[in-house]
Amino acid sequence: MSNTRPKMRIQEVRYGVRLNCVIFPLDFIELRNVLAKNGYELSPVRNIPPPPIRVSFVGDIARKGEIIVNIETESCEIDVAGRSLQGVKDSFEELAEIIRSELDISLHANVRFYSCMVHYKIYTGKIPMKEITKAENQDYIARLGRILGEDVSLFSIRLMPKGAIPNAENWFDISIEPDILDETLYHVGVTFRNSDREKTEKFVKNLENNILRLIEVIEA
Repeated sequence: MSNTRPKMRIQEVRYGVRLNCVIFPLDFIELRNVLAKNGYELSPVRNIPPPPIRVSFVGDIARKGEIIVNIETESCEIDVAGRSLQGVKDSFEELAEIIRSELDISLHANVRFYSCMVHYKIYTGKIPMKEITKAENQDYIARLGRILGEDVSLFSIRLMPKGAIPNAENWFDISIEPDILDETLYHVGVTFRNSDREKTEKFVKNLENNILRLIEVIEA
């Protein structure tokens, strides 16, 4: 990296869980009620049928400050979204505790996988498009260029666990590329899934430092 101190800005972060069940265990109306009771502002939802009809829903159901609670009942997912990685992680744990204490359901008890998705813009003082080309295999890139009849180069660096299957529960995808609107910025997109709570929390704890270390290697 240059002597400029890197500046990292989160565009969006989501953290949550997909439960290992067939039917979403949280009743839609009960969940909205306990969130309202605990200081959340409910998102407007039209034509909610009365009990005992179960509601199928996708989208945000409540918010507190910049934190948004989302559910997808068909896939049994619940997460929170915001603009601070640690803030979103803490808000998910707050949500899990509310659900445990008010509805007697643990979001950590029957997990298929935890998930974390983050998008960053990062400024280091260098031009990402020039730095990313350092990772090129020159012979390989030249052969691709001859096929296209044009000089070509890498636009992004994308990392995943070696030998892993993208559709697997335990997976991550880290994409590092130039921002399409500002050539001085990196855009870094991260998708992480894992069935182990401890591994997920460790990944989140180290994520921002590790991203800067990856870029440091790219720019070396």
